[in-house]
Amino acid sequence: MHIVHAIPALTKGGAEKVVVDLANEAHRRGHMVSVITGFPADPRLIRDRLDPAIMVQSLAAREGDKLGAYGAIAPWLWRNRGWLDRQDVVHCHLTHAALLGSLLAVQRRVRGAKRPAVVETFHGVGMPIRARQRWIAATLARGRDGFALMAEDLFWSGFLARNAKLPSAVIPNGLALDQAVDKAAAQRWREAAGIPQDAVVIGTIGRIRAERNPLATLDAFAVAARLLPSARFVMGGDGPMLEEVRAAAAERGLADRMILPGLVLDPQEVLANLDLYLSMNVGAITGLAGLEAAAAGVPVIALQARGDYADGHTDWIWSERGAEAAGEELARLAADPAARRAMAARQHARLASEFGVAAMQDAYEALYRRAMERAAA
Repeated sequence: MHIVHAIPALTKGGAEKVVVDLANEAHRRGHMVSVITGFPADPRLIRDRLDPAIMVQSLAAREGDKLGAYGAIAPWLWRNRGWLDRQDVVHCHLTHAALLGSLLAVQRRVRGAKRPAVVETFHGVGMPIRARQRWIAATLARGRDGFALMAEDLFWSGFLARNAKLPSAVIPNGLALDQAVDKAAAQRWREAAGIPQDAVVIGTIGRIRAERNPLATLDAFAVAARLLPSARFVMGGDGPMLEEVRAAAAERGLADRMILPGLVLDPQEVLANLDLYLSMNVGAITGLAGLEAAAAGVPVIALQARGDYADGHTDWIWSERGAEAAGEELARLAADPAARRAMAARQHARLASEFGVAAMQDAYEALYRRAMERAAA
């Protein structure tokens, strides 16, 4: 199979990690894999983890050139129409790639071509995005040959029901489990952050932006801090709300106990120093950073993004919508090392059996085949 992944850039983020893991797994299986990005990015962010045999093309020449990336879509599609005709699937991730996929589908119909099938994964399920943005995403999704969600919420469950003829699937994110840990580097990170060796450390990693509701995470940390006088808290990652979070941490009395390191190039250095991880769940599905924490042996609980979800306490990763209850659960587990060890073991076993990258790739290959049939009809 000839598979192309399209994404705005190979930067830090869950969707970007999905692309790299899927591309590497497909290449390992013998598929011909390429990656299209809107613009180039620092290879240390994630491209260095991509198999060097996988071709990467960028539409814009300059790093961070978002405007140029959008303007280059139509000319690039036309120049590369012959190459695209030889691909089986173009798999689109995030907004820039969604537009690319829509224009590619139009070009394919105008030319009477049957390839490639256009598949999209919508990565924003459960996130507090604007109604207009969600409407645009749904309008574009109806024109796909295949459509995937990493989880479901009320809106997208309704969308799938109304568009039953669209080949679709709910495919939870998975990840490669062979993450190496440099223990010396992890210790250096702890010392640089000023974390005492005997402190309980509770943390999270991800883009600090409104869609991920970082202030709710901070509220849960503040609750735990009141119950754990010696604990330290980490919120790794950068984003437009970083300074707002820094100020909010000070308002909550966390300034001396909160570590905000900004961009984290190697998550394993941070995860190796955590005793507990606070993730974000959409229903029973947790984010990729939470899965990485479970893979590293860190017990994970989560804030729940869905207001209609009532089963969070019984899922394999406990979740709660309220920051007060989440903070109290963090404090309870922090005081019980045996419970933490048992939880970490259970979660790691569940992760290995159900959320590996191989299972994710299997599900996408099944969706690709259905999408290819639809495109060829």
